Amino acid sequence: MGFLRNLIDSFNAFLEKRREKRRIEQERRRIERERRLEEERRRQEQERFLYRLGNDFEDYVIGMFDPEKFELIHRTPTNDDTNGRFVHSMVYPDLRFREIATGRKFWVEVKFRARTEDRGVITWCNDNQLRNYKKTMYESRNPVFIMIGLGGTVQNPEKIFCLNLDRINFTTLYYGTYVHNRVINRRIESFEELIDIDGKAETDNHFRH
Repeated sequence: MGFLRNLIDSFNAFLEKRREKRRIEQERRRIERERRLEEERRRQEQERFLYRLGNDFEDYVIGMFDPEKFELIHRTPTNDDTNGRFVHSMVYPDLRFREIATGRKFWVEVKFRARTEDRGVITWCNDNQLRNYKKTMYESRNPVFIMIGLGGTVQNPEKIFCLNLDRINFTTLYYGTYVHNRVINRRIESFEELIDIDGKAETDNHFRH
């Protein structure tokens, strides 16, 4: 009887260890699942925050264009606008304007950065975005301008730079690439002003060499 009792006790102890091990594993999985859910929630919150920032700066840039001189004919939707569903027009630059006096159309891609990276570098887009913007420029035969807000807030950036995509071939901008493209007058009155800003940068770089 003693041997049988010991055998039963050993078996019960073995079962209890298995149950405890299973409980520990289930708890580990539960914690891991909750951690992943929390990470996903934070990621989505961060995305929504960035989208709101982007939309706010888009509003600011739209306000820079005199509505009596320019018609806003396209505004690219965001994931929030489409409830996360992909819409083809999402690959376009953010805004498209038509100058009323001349009928000239152009795109504006809007970016806001709180600060630059090391040595004034700005990563303004990714490879897919750059390809899409270039494709839009060639297919629509309309220029694409990159409007970058730097520092300050999205409602009142410390500095704004405007670059013509035609001369940008990389996803990062070095300080010397954009520093001479600063927008001084934040009320755009004509398409030629955008051309002049980019032309001034080329002129400044020419005299520097």
